[in-house]
Amino acid sequence: MSQTFTFQNAPVELLDVPQLVLLTDTTQKVDTWLMDRFFPQRVSYTKQEVPVGELNTATPLAPFVTPTAAGRQIKVGESGKVNFVKPAYLKPMMTVMPSEVQNTALISQLRKFGVIATGSNRLSDADLLLIDQAQKAVYLRQSIENRKLLIARDVLLYGKTTFASADFPMYEVDYERNAACNFAPLIKWGQVGATPVKDIQSMIDLSVEHSGTSPSMALTTSKVYNTLIKDPEFKEKFIAPYAGINVPLTPTFDQIDKPQFRGTVDNIEFWTYDVKHSIGGGQSERFIPEDFFGLISDANGWIAHCALQNVEAFGQALEFYLSQWQEKNPSSIQMLAESSPLAVPNNKNGLVGGRGFV
Repeated sequence: MSQTFTFQNAPVELLDVPQLVLLTDTTQKVDTWLMDRFFPQRVSYTKQEVPVGELNTATPLAPFVTPTAAGRQIKVGESGKVNFVKPAYLKPMMTVMPSEVQNTALISQLRKFGVIATGSNRLSDADLLLIDQAQKAVYLRQSIENRKLLIARDVLLYGKTTFASADFPMYEVDYERNAACNFAPLIKWGQVGATPVKDIQSMIDLSVEHSGTSPSMALTTSKVYNTLIKDPEFKEKFIAPYAGINVPLTPTFDQIDKPQFRGTVDNIEFWTYDVKHSIGGGQSERFIPEDFFGLISDANGWIAHCALQNVEAFGQALEFYLSQWQEKNPSSIQMLAESSPLAVPNNKNGLVGGRGFV
């Protein structure tokens, strides 16, 4: 079914919300490997607080809602510590208007689905309006996925994340990871006197002590990894003994556009992740700082969603809720997306590491 709006004093049929949601489900999204790999569990609660005991975490949770606030994106900032963890409430909003710049791949999808006419005919104003509607729906969906990804990244690497908005004071979500888990070597790897093997052993010991289990994965960047495998002691202990027998670490070129499995050393998988993003429209930034190295003992975190504070969807805990309507003054078609996500570590001490390794 379609939804009818008035444009230039004439009725125009655009996609309805279920069609838009289906479209965003079939559109390629930003690389969410960090969130999918380390927070694979999903849970939803149709109430305003999360029963923490069911997640086996020690930190009480309560949803963060601003039901009377205008739609806007929540941005990551810096803040002081608070006692209770609150999920973000995301409400990005955009105005639909005839598109001047079209996403060619999206147009192909719309033609494939029979939404707009095929062939080389000039696109009508109604077609351009529908294309912009589809583009804005995809953009809103991606903006929420991007924000969830950054939240999950911060919780994974640092055990905390920070939210901010013009509608409420900034606050920090802190799972109180043990301070000993924030590890940095006394001497940066690659410098004279550095002891990478000793440092990694110390990190393993800290992981066992504070998380209760040995790490099964190392997450770092190509710069740190390449420095590590050149260390004489590391090569002597973990590479030379396998010469001509086995290759624990596979020689590969660095790949900056996707996660890269480098091999296994003493039952620890080594992964590098050099992917960058420009979320928020600023300069390109790395998801993982170039000097970061961490040993991970628990990669079974949660992405939780709380009840949406929207009259039309009230009480539903949806990963993504989309609504659209027409304003008379000023005359416009508005589209709003909502989500109330929170990344929850299964074990708050499941990562030992930090920055300053190179």
